[in-house]
Amino acid sequence: MRKKTSEKLLKCVDDILSSLKMFQNFKGSSYISAKINKLCSDNLAVLEECADGVENKEYLELLDKFKESVSKINLGDAAEISKRLKELISKSVIYKVVFMPYKASMWDSLESVWMAADKDKRCEAVVVPITYYELDSNRNPAKRVNEREEFPEYVPVVNDEEYDLENDRPDIIYIHNPYDDTNLVTRVESRYYSWNLKKYCEKLVYIPYYKWVDGVSSTSFKSAMYYADYTVQSSDDAVRRCIESFPEYAKELGLETIEIRNIMENKLINLGSPEVDKVVSLNNVKLPYEWNGKVARLRVNVLYNTTLDEIFKSKTFDKVKETLAFFKENSEKAFVIWRPHPLMRQSLVSMLPYLVDEYDEIMSEFINSSYGVLDTNASMHYSVFWSDMCYGYKTSSLTELYKYTGKIVLEDAPRLTNFVSKCSAENILNELKENNVVSEPDYSLENIVDIIASNDELKYGKHLDLENSGSKINNYILEKMCQEDEN
Repeated sequence: MRKKTSEKLLKCVDDILSSLKMFQNFKGSSYISAKINKLCSDNLAVLEECADGVENKEYLELLDKFKESVSKINLGDAAEISKRLKELISKSVIYKVVFMPYKASMWDSLESVWMAADKDKRCEAVVVPITYYELDSNRNPAKRVNEREEFPEYVPVVNDEEYDLENDRPDIIYIHNPYDDTNLVTRVESRYYSWNLKKYCEKLVYIPYYKWVDGVSSTSFKSAMYYADYTVQSSDDAVRRCIESFPEYAKELGLETIEIRNIMENKLINLGSPEVDKVVSLNNVKLPYEWNGKVARLRVNVLYNTTLDEIFKSKTFDKVKETLAFFKENSEKAFVIWRPHPLMRQSLVSMLPYLVDEYDEIMSEFINSSYGVLDTNASMHYSVFWSDMCYGYKTSSLTELYKYTGKIVLEDAPRLTNFVSKCSAENILNELKENNVVSEPDYSLENIVDIIASNDELKYGKHLDLENSGSKINNYILEKMCQEDEN
């Protein structure tokens, strides 16, 4: 039964016990006795009507005994039986859990939590992809988008225009968009801002759509971190550094720093990363149709992850052009699966409009070439599964996640071009056997491709056995709900 129903039943039990106490105090008043009898009858009727929601025969047996004790005005027996009745009602609660992703490409930040909730008998899990807007260079809405059709087929989705949030009032809502009205590239509809969602649920949980990189990721304030009941982080470093940034958050909110620190200490929790769950569980991922005949295991397939950070830092596409030129010149041994950030062009239009034409030219040349494929799939997992190594900037969530495949990661230095690594092939091979993550300029893309081409075992990586974060998050939030219900 829904939590609201259980609360109604628990109130009925308490009201009946209160009525019995009143009856003992007003035995001489026929008017009050009649009123009390009516109140008890009405509440008992509700307990019977909702019996189907309690999946336990013991409930009906206890209810019969409870009715008998009430009819005999036996307060002692009624109080004793009510404790067991209330326990059964509480154990029968089903929590409505709604997931509100906005981009299909970021669904992996919530998917393993949804999978855990969907299997959990305590939950009714619903996925409602929410509408957002692409913004123009003046930060005005230019295009209205909903990506519900792009979610995996095994995920049943609900049209957000048909979902009545205000009346349904779910117990728990999960989101992965923390920006509310502050995003400069895309923006969700205002009814989905975190402070609005919080009005219609008991627990609002924000899980970042990016994988935190210890010592590197930004701690910039995002409004959902304040309005959500919990922000799930994937490391102790993330929790610590976000808490240490409380003066910045206090300034943004116009509140006292000590107040914000106390709030953040209670909201920020390290429960792992659903995105890692997804990466380590990848198996037999189907090759996209348009990649057939192109991605071949005989070559070294390189996932080239081009990020917003590196372009915003370098403010040029020089490194990108140099990298693509390498693959064009070495197509016999290497093949590139190029995945620019899904919001690359939109971000350029909004933030660096003078680079848009150059980006379009690079993209046009690449699409018409044969030395690589462009990955525009909503999910990055095709690239992750079918590639033999990753080349990308260290601040990127994708680059960080790729490390969990056990395959080789070469961290890109965005401003560094035309350099030559001084490491010998023997030293590189020994390093790669010990550590799957190396960086420029100590190692170059050409070095790493050559070594992997000669050592097939490096293509497969080392499997990691990790605790499932989705189950951990689901259980943690449900336990918090149960604890509060008991109190």
